[in-house]
Amino acid sequence: MPSDLPVLTSTPARADHAVRAAGRALARLGRSDLGGHVVLTAGHDGPSGDLTAQERAVARAVERALRRRPLRLPPAPPAPPAPPG
Repeated sequence: MPSDLPVLTSTPARADHAVRAAGRALARLGRSDLGGHVVLTAGHDGPSGDLTAQERAVARAVERALRRRPLRLPPAPPAPPAPPG
């Protein structure tokens, strides 16, 4: 779940590897300005003990979440005033 606040959190709370993976994915995508919440759930065979597989899954989830989220561009600068006359 992406957030405009640049803080990353997770459920379960001690999933530090997942939070780091999400941060790396955001940085790779040029969106280090964002944060969000990572929720780890068990697969159909139960939770995976493979941290590398979990990190890959988190990176893919971050990419998908950003594709669904509209890009927020900085506001355009104001137009210069019209010349007199």
